[in-house]
Amino acid sequence: MIKEKLSEIKFVRVFLVSLTLIGVGGLIMWDYHRLSEDFNNVMSLLRNVRLYAAETDKNMAVRFDDKNIIVKEIGSDEQYYTLKVQTLRKVNYDTTLGKGIIVFTGIGTSPYNLRVHGGDLILKSWFGFRKYIWVNCTGLAKEGRYPVEDIVS
Repeated sequence: MIKEKLSEIKFVRVFLVSLTLIGVGGLIMWDYHRLSEDFNNVMSLLRNVRLYAAETDKNMAVRFDDKNIIVKEIGSDEQYYTLKVQTLRKVNYDTTLGKGIIVFTGIGTSPYNLRVHGGDLILKSWFGFRKYIWVNCTGLAKEGRYPVEDIVS
């Protein structure tokens, strides 16, 4: 009788521990997926704005305002696109129009950049997973970090 009770208690404990581990694992996987989805959306947005600016020879500003990304044509109040990015943590991009703005022109971003090679964005999830997007002076967005040796204080 006592052995049966003990085996039932062990089974319940093992079941609860397994359920907890599966739940935590699922939450971690969901968090990483959320980060990856935000990364892909931001990369797509930056590449599309670069392409649009090159095709139309318009100067397009991508402004980072907290968790929002706003795309506008310079000199116009019309917003072309907005995107909410929950994992956006830091924008290391400085232009002559201000901090946290990337300006795409027909020839890249260099006419407005304060740094030689552009800058980067940091996306970070709840569990600490990180992804970096580097936008260089030609306007090309790619995964990675800004070259540290070229940072101007």
